Order: sequence, then structure tokens, then C-alpha cells
Amino acid sequence: INDAGLVPLRSAKEMLPVLACQDRRLRVLDGPNLVLDIHTPSPPVSVVYTRDSHDGRRLFPDAKQLLYSTESGSLMQLLVDGNAGRPGWSLPNSKKLGAIQSIYAGVDLTKTGVPDIVLGREDGQLEIYDVDEAGTLQQVFCAKLNESINALDGGFVTGTSVQEVVLQTFSGKVLAYSPPGGGITAQLQDVQGRPVAASEEDERRAGYASQLSRLKAEIEQLGSQLDSEKSTFSKGMGSNALLAASAPFTVQDRCKLEVDEACYVLTIECAMPIFTVAIQSSVQLQLLDVPSNIAIMSKSAPDVANGNLTLATYRCQDATSRISVKFKVQEGKSGTLQAFVIPNVSPKTAVSVSHRIKALCLHCPIPECDRTRPTNEMVVTGTFDQRDMHSWLSTLLNDVPPTPSDGPDGCAELHFQNALLGTELMCRYRAGEARFACDLITTLGIVHGHLMQAATAAKHRVSVSFSPNAASLRHSVAKVWPSLEAQRNLRKRFQLLEGLAELKVQDPDISYLANEHKQVLDEADKIRSEFKEQPQHLDHMVQLIKDLYLDFCKLTGINTFKARMPSLDAMLQNPKTTQEEVMEFMLGHASN
Repeated sequence: INDAGLVPLRSAKEMLPVLACQDRRLRVLDGPNLVLDIHTPSPPVSVVYTRDSHDGRRLFPDAKQLLYSTESGSLMQLLVDGNAGRPGWSLPNSKKLGAIQSIYAGVDLTKTGVPDIVLGREDGQLEIYDVDEAGTLQQVFCAKLNESINALDGGFVTGTSVQEVVLQTFSGKVLAYSPPGGGITAQLQDVQGRPVAASEEDERRAGYASQLSRLKAEIEQLGSQLDSEKSTFSKGMGSNALLAASAPFTVQDRCKLEVDEACYVLTIECAMPIFTVAIQSSVQLQLLDVPSNIAIMSKSAPDVANGNLTLATYRCQDATSRISVKFKVQEGKSGTLQAFVIPNVSPKTAVSVSHRIKALCLHCPIPECDRTRPTNEMVVTGTFDQRDMHSWLSTLLNDVPPTPSDGPDGCAELHFQNALLGTELMCRYRAGEARFACDLITTLGIVHGHLMQAATAAKHRVSVSFSPNAASLRHSVAKVWPSLEAQRNLRKRFQLLEGLAELKVQDPDISYLANEHKQVLDEADKIRSEFKEQPQHLDHMVQLIKDLYLDFCKLTGINTFKARMPSLDAMLQNPKTTQEEVMEFMLGHASN
């Protein structure tokens, strides 16, 4: 459960709990009974009931409004009426901002008659929206903080003239935002709205100045007491006083899959300024640049003997308490990602945070699989029960519910989609039997290896049968081919650019070049940037198709595929090779 709230679904006095659950569900409960179960496009992060509806067209005047945010950074409106929930407007996260951690809709800052919607994001973004008569959200204010926003509220805070928005940040700071003409710096007014005398305003400001002076004096006094205690401690402890200890500090971290980019983002936030973050992983990661980072990344050579396949450090140049680590990872092997956070204080100490990278880490849950796709099937039978299989799958895939949900026939069913390729995996299991269907046969190979290892460790006897489908091989290659072709063209253009750049240095006059070559020179910065970001992406695509062919041959009983792998590799690396030629090579050999 990520968040919880209350909604007066049936009457103003009868409040029912509404839960935002990690399994992409909003649930409304009445005691032990489930009243509403709403599927969300991404795991919900926060949910709030608002008394005033933002249904601009008043299509459902009697419905209760719930606003909820998702991990993808979107904001959704849900209109609840009786035992039904209707989706309303949505605010997409087109700028790839952080998830919305706090939602507040209790003050009308724009004076439109309807409270504005205030959002606080995990990356420190504060946004205020107004809803027009057509039901469209219009942003009226935006501010960027250096730390995440944990809570929002509003009301008369620094004065009684206007309402303000109050927020609390990760480090404990409390900030108030006032509309123009409001706040403690605004001109004071009496109850009739007339300006008060300047002398009264000066007296008020003098009072604030006096409070600030008193607080500064208290801080200086505390500093003197601290120095005195240090001196007393040093005299009493002798040589042992040299033992240093650092004050405890809090670190907040998140590691989530960016579905649109098929990569992970590890966000680390510290209550103190960060000096260095060291990254260690037992799986190979492709670290990517994050433009918003104020840090210099340094990579070290992998230490394979000790299981350190990724080693890197991020050293912050300026005072910052937040850093993001963006990386791509290939599926197939599980491992651990560790980050050691060192704050910019003396003496230097570190806090370690860790995240598990699962073998099918690029798969995310979906409501239902497309049953029209050609799929390969795998059936596992044995002495395991349903909870055993559910536990094994939870260590293989992300966002698996804590307990299995049985269907009408007593089988639990899960559906996942590969964020990189768009292929789908269906898991259907009960005691003694589990069925898996996927249009990417390599995924079934990973599932098979993981389940065999888990069953052996649990001392269960299992047997496995496969039903490979040649049509699914063609379908899977078609999914990978656009990315492969784009990466081959990018490498070709990068290699061409290197030669053209050298030619331009020798002869600045390039008017005689073909238009295609001139375009390569014009887009030099873009080509270099794209190639730098993903130098291993082409190799990954090539290896993915080779693994497809290898797994297909193994499961269909073909034993001569190893001798043909070099030829397949050369075809995939060659920009002139077409998809039809590759499929003829694969399926023509498979039929022999």
C-alpha cells in the first residue's frame, strides 16, 4: 500500500478507506468487503479525495472526485458514484518529471471559484493548476526546489489576508508560497481591506527583525556551548578523544524502471550535501548521462574475480543533496546494485543502499496479454504448490503481488510486457502445474533456468515441456529489427563522420560533397551524442537475435546451430542485410 485516504462514498458521515496499491490498483473498502477495484495504468503513488469537483463540464454532478498520481508522474481524475468508477481527465508527464508524492486541492489561489490543484513531485517540482470550464488543466505556477516535496497543505499561515500553500521537504524544511500581494512582505490591511498605517507596518517588520536577531544569538550561544563541550571531552578522554564519530544522516532512495526508455533510474537523496556516490553491481550495467546531475562520473575496470561487474563513482562538484544514476541492463542474470553515499561532512562516513536486479527486470505488469500473437509455450509440472510457484516468480519479475489471486478455475494468472521490445509474457499456475506463453522464446529460456534453480533449491521434482512456434520467431525478430536497423545506421554514420571530419580539416571547402555527406557533417554533434550514449546498443540487439536463434534451435532439437553462428553474426552486423534474408537463414536452416 503506497498511500491511503478516506472518501464519503455513500454519505457525508460514512467515510470509506481508499488504498493506492503497488499492484496498479485503487481499492475502496467497506470493512473487510471490497467495494471498488480500479486498475491504474501505473502503480499509484498518492490518492486524495477532494470535496470540490474539477469536472468542468459537470457531466457527473453527484460523483465524488478522487485524484491520484502514478509512478510514471501522471495525475489522474477518478469520479466515483455508487459502486462504479469513471476515469476523468488526466495530466500526462510529457516532461519526464518525478512522481507526484503530494496532492492538495484546498485553496483557490486564482479566484476562479474552484480550488486549484497543487502538486509536489519527488524531484522538487512544485506545480499549481487551474481547471477551465472545458475541464482542461492550465498551469498557473511552477517552482523548482533542490529536494523532494513530502507533504502539502494550505490556509492562512503568515497572515489573515490571503491563503497560502505550505510544503514540507525531505530535509524537514517548511516553506510557504503566497499569491501576488500576499504573505508577510505584503502591505497590511484592516478588516475593511484598507491599508494600515505605515507605522504599524514598520512595527510588524521590526518585530520580525527582532525575532531573527534573537534566533541568531541563540545559534551563537549553542555554538559556544558545543565548543566548550568538545574541550571538556578532549581533556577527559585524553588520546581516545581522537576517535571521530559522524552524526547520523538519512538517505532516501528509489530505483524504478522508465518504461518509455527501457532503462532504470536510481535516485538518491540525502539530508546533507552529497560528496561522492560509489556504485557497485554484480551485473553489467550501461551507465548513461543525466543532464541534471551536478557530478563527474568515473568508471573503473570490472573486477570479475570478486563479482564486481560494474564499478563507478559520482563526485558532486557543487552543493547538492540529490543525484540520479541512469542505466540500462540486459535481461537474463539477476544481481545486486549497491550505492555507497558519502556526505560532504567530516569525518567521512557512508550509508549503503541496495536494490535487487531481477532476471526479467525489463518486464512490467499489464492488464491482459494480446492473445492473437504467435507464442511459444512452456509447461512445468511437479510437486510444488501454488504459493511455491508464486514465490519463485516474485524473485524473477518485478511488481508481483504479495499473494496469488485465483481465477474462477482456481488458477492464478499474471501478464507482463517487455519495456524494450514490447513482447508479452503470460504466467498461469496452480498447484502442480504452471503454463507460460511468450512471443519471445528467449524469455521462456530465462524463466526455465530460474525455475529449475529454485525448484532444485526447494527439493521439488519438476518436469518441463516446450512447444516452440516458428511464427513467433519471425514475430520476435520483427520486434527487434527496427532497433537493430537504427543502431546499424547510427554506427555507419558515426564511422562516416570520422572520415568526413578529417577531410574537412584538410579542406574546409566541402561544397563538392554529396548532400547525404553534408547532412552527416551538419548533424555531427547529434550523431556523436547518440553514439556516445549507447555504444553497446548495437551489440545488444545483435546478441538478442542470436540468442533467439540459439534458444529456438535448442528447443526444436537442432544441434548444428553453433557452426552457423559466425555467419549469422556477420549478417546482423552488415547494414545491407535485410530482415527477409535473416529470416530465410534462420528458418531455412531450422527446416533442414
